[in-house]
Amino acid sequence: MARRCELCGKGPVAGKNVSHSKVHTPRRFMPNLVTAHLVRPGGRVAERVRVCTRCLRTSTKSA
Repeated sequence: MARRCELCGKGPVAGKNVSHSKVHTPRRFMPNLVTAHLVRPGGRVAERVRVCTRCLRTSTKSA
């Protein structure tokens, strides 16, 4: 399953872990996805979508 927000398309980003000895090792920053029931524009029934928490917060603010 793709770790991608269905509203904004936010996905994993590559970066580095930096230890105390300054050794750089690769890592991935994953988006904070949650499953939510949202009504999309033009729809009547709430559907289950995987969205990042930023989109979830914005959608509840505008509703």
